[in-house]
Amino acid sequence: MYLRSVITDEISQDLDVVLETARRFSLDGLEIRSIWNTRIDELDPTSVRRLRENANAAGMVICAVAPPFYKCDIDRPEERREHLEILRRAIDVGQRLGTNLIRTFTFWKTHPLPEVWDRIVEYYQEPVEIARAAGAILAVENEAACEVATGSQLARFLAALNHPEAQALWDPCNAFHETEAELPYPDGYLAIRDHLVHVHLKDAVREPGTTKAKHAPLGEGNVRVADQLSALVRDGYSGFVSLETHWRPEEIDEETMRLPGGQLFSEKAAGATIYCLKNWDRMRADD
Repeated sequence: MYLRSVITDEISQDLDVVLETARRFSLDGLEIRSIWNTRIDELDPTSVRRLRENANAAGMVICAVAPPFYKCDIDRPEERREHLEILRRAIDVGQRLGTNLIRTFTFWKTHPLPEVWDRIVEYYQEPVEIARAAGAILAVENEAACEVATGSQLARFLAALNHPEAQALWDPCNAFHETEAELPYPDGYLAIRDHLVHVHLKDAVREPGTTKAKHAPLGEGNVRVADQLSALVRDGYSGFVSLETHWRPEEIDEETMRLPGGQLFSEKAAGATIYCLKNWDRMRADD
């Protein structure tokens, strides 16, 4: 059976509020992207220690850290170098928090994927070496705003990379945002399931007559969340599934959604996430 977690800034920047909500819904862990209005890789040692001690006291493990690694322009060497430092810092903070799982991406989508495929594989060689030296795992996420966006693309990328330090962070909703050609479930999931190390959970709808998707409450969209969760149980997935709500009663602007985190992103988040956690509980009761 999978374990349940939530990305903390989808509740609040206040750790006490996060922990109260996590305990209320009997979650198993937390994934940290930003807390106290600070990005995970920029937390100072005192904040890292406070975060781990408070999480431990609440019975929560830190299951992953979520820096914006390689959400940058593939054509800018200076940005790539900066992001390697983001990765090093995130690995250090993650290990201090008790996790070796580091969320990563595959550069902003600025070219057709075939044009940059070989470069993405090449530019992942150093991150893999950094992860190997530290004993960390790169959880590579499919992301509609980035080059590798679907389950089949992520499976092919990991096969081309062929390093155990790089595994799949599967987000079916991100794949839904990318295309109508590949159904996130079952098609994308079947392509990626043998590579899974982590899962993100959210939902979206595509309005009739349009190709653009927008976020929706968990279980009330078109991503087939309940079917995806049932498949994880059926297939014996025992890792974490992190709720990444993204939906809000009032829609968040696109730029904030591209690089989520901080107080602006967390405004009005708690109520939306609590609503989605209640829906998730109902799905589990129906299994």
